[in-house]
Amino acid sequence: TGANVTLTDNGSTVTMANGIVSIVCTKSGASINQINYTYNNSGGPQTLNLLAGGHNGGQMYWENSSSQGLSFTYSVVVDPASNGGNYAEISMVTTSVANDVLEVHYSLLRGSTGFYATAIYGHRSVDGVFGMGECRDNIYAGSIFNWMSVDANRNRLMEVSGGSAIGVRGAPVEVSLWTNGIYAGQYEDKYKYSADLGVNHVWGWSSVGSGGKNVGLWNISASSEYYNGGPLKRELMEHIGTTVLNMLNGGHYGMGSDGNFASGEVWTKVCGPYFIYCNNVTNTLTAPSLAAQALYNDALAQGAAEQAAWPYSWFTNANYVPAAGRGTITGQMVIADSGNPNASAAGLW
Repeated sequence: TGANVTLTDNGSTVTMANGIVSIVCTKSGASINQINYTYNNSGGPQTLNLLAGGHNGGQMYWENSSSQGLSFTYSVVVDPASNGGNYAEISMVTTSVANDVLEVHYSLLRGSTGFYATAIYGHRSVDGVFGMGECRDNIYAGSIFNWMSVDANRNRLMEVSGGSAIGVRGAPVEVSLWTNGIYAGQYEDKYKYSADLGVNHVWGWSSVGSGGKNVGLWNISASSEYYNGGPLKRELMEHIGTTVLNMLNGGHYGMGSDGNFASGEVWTKVCGPYFIYCNNVTNTLTAPSLAAQALYNDALAQGAAEQAAWPYSWFTNANYVPAAGRGTITGQMVIADSGNPNASAAGLW
């Protein structure tokens, strides 16, 4: 239910909207510079750009094989005018990185409190030797956000302003030491916020407390099947500066290095669709921890709903296998170890 999905071509940008969320995408860069979220609070409907004031103005952008500033070609995949306003999908394709093709798709459904992103990587018969390297999207969320949620154990107020830190002699460049602020005396680095992709499906930021808006912005991955390295693959999730990452292919901690292709090797991989989710809670939840936990719990519930809906029936692509093309495997995993007769396969990945 809800308002019709619309797709508006603004020339260099395109706007997708459904009355709840509205995103503005730059065609040439496949980047999103506005995520406008409309919700009800005690004063009535309010619209916020959840990227406003973020790093570099706030944006969602793509990195591919350590290259930024990629140049894309835009096209409409599904015009909502053709389906009664139920669904819109756009595509941006780049060959800016030699011997590699990247397609970025954005999808918006009627009544959806967020939008979906999909990255499709390809290596063609005409392409030479290629290694994927680090491939991800980065979201620089807005300046209103101050509470990071990676998982139940790393779910806390972050010193995003007002504190200062210094480098640590002899440590990696990412490590710093807070000299004042709420975490004075503690060390900070982005690797503290890594997680296993097989178990962590929801991560993001909330805006809570004094001056906060009681809203959240989340990455929700319904499936981990498309991450290179398997369920025990560990990657960066987010870090201070209100950054949300989705490392679709990365070499941090190993286990994700199978991304090298011979000359002429034909290969395609669909990463996603995954959900960029917006939510809010009532302004009566004034305690920052209560509001943040309510937003996180709601995002976790949305994550469970996304996983239950996987594979998505609404996404159609020649390289995306629908439910009808998938099967199941059943059987037993048995450990027979004479040196440890009580060994159990319980909990085995």
